[in-house]
Amino acid sequence: MSKLVLHVGMPQTDASSIQATLFTCGVVGEFRYADLGVPNHGGIITSLFIEDPSNWSGHRLAGRSPKEVESYKQQALQGLEAVRNTQEYQVISGEGICHLPENSLIKLRDFFASHFECIEVIGYVRPPASFMASVFQQLVKNHGLARLRGEAYYPHYREKFEKFDRVFGRENVTLRLFKPEHLVGGDAVVDFCHLLGESILQEQIQRANKSLSLEAISVLFAYRREGPQYANYKGKARDNNALVASLEGFGSRKLHFASILIDPILENHREDIEWMEQRLDQSIIDTGAVDDEAIISENQLLNIAIEQFDALESHVNKQIAQVEPTPEQLAHWIEKLRTAITGRNSNGLTPAYGSQSFFTDEQLALLENDKLSPVIALREMALAFERHGCLDEARSVIEAALTLRPDAKGLHKLQKRMTAR
Repeated sequence: MSKLVLHVGMPQTDASSIQATLFTCGVVGEFRYADLGVPNHGGIITSLFIEDPSNWSGHRLAGRSPKEVESYKQQALQGLEAVRNTQEYQVISGEGICHLPENSLIKLRDFFASHFECIEVIGYVRPPASFMASVFQQLVKNHGLARLRGEAYYPHYREKFEKFDRVFGRENVTLRLFKPEHLVGGDAVVDFCHLLGESILQEQIQRANKSLSLEAISVLFAYRREGPQYANYKGKARDNNALVASLEGFGSRKLHFASILIDPILENHREDIEWMEQRLDQSIIDTGAVDDEAIISENQLLNIAIEQFDALESHVNKQIAQVEPTPEQLAHWIEKLRTAITGRNSNGLTPAYGSQSFFTDEQLALLENDKLSPVIALREMALAFERHGCLDEARSVIEAALTLRPDAKGLHKLQKRMTAR
């Protein structure tokens, strides 16, 4: 018998540790981790099965040209064809798979269906309050988030999971509550291997994507908000990962959101939460925190960041001491001294937050045209919402634009891109 197991996340459920462990082991019992060259297969799956991969955020962040995206796609196809032809018992894992639209999941299913006798889907469901705090941290770490908008981080369970039941059949979809007391061994890696019918030794488990402390997130948030913005370039993700890794071990407090911020959002999504609970046949509800350190606002985060000034100075000095200095690095340090003294970036550059008006200068120039059609205005508003991380609002505005121009192919492409995020 041949079997393919698709691990689809959701995000913020320790998927990176599952991927790192299986990638390092290669084989766990009867199961082989799909040999695609990377631990996380989400980018490969997304590139092959969405309609416009060049618009996928992963390719944009990597600074890939359309030609490079096509080359990436061809290599991905070769890798997946090899997995398909090998058959046996295979595992593919990518938390981004849960963001794929239903038509992409159908393509994914059909690509493998004729080569595997069984396709099973495994997903983990994180309670909403802890998910929202975790995804906020992830966006600050990896996507330069410089605003705190609680509603934007709600997980939308039904949108993520119901399509898997329709495409693969509910009997082939296993969903697990991501809480230690509900996981075998209190650990997602151990639990996932248990669902495969295999065991894993503790010394084999690889931990990845470690959380940062409240102190570290606060100073990183201040940097994202007030520091320079970098255009996409090759190696940007690598450089950012190095920056984030350098903050591991800085501070010790845990980031969590206050109930005054979280609870109204959960109430607004009561039906969605009830659907998820009915699907799991158990409660997933959690609530925001009520202690003094629970986060309510951006200003609170910035105040915590300012309190870390002395500790951050010491931490930076320790990091610098580990580096062999070059003339370029010395120039950067003098520039940092200039910025610290004057409070300004060089060359008249505007800090990230200061430059984040709702519309870009180009959009403002376009919107000043008295003859601008409502559809174009709605499109620009949707793009502005997307730029600020307000994806729900962006999707709603695009839907409004499509009611006016249902034949607009460009709007449909934007809608698919925003849905895939």
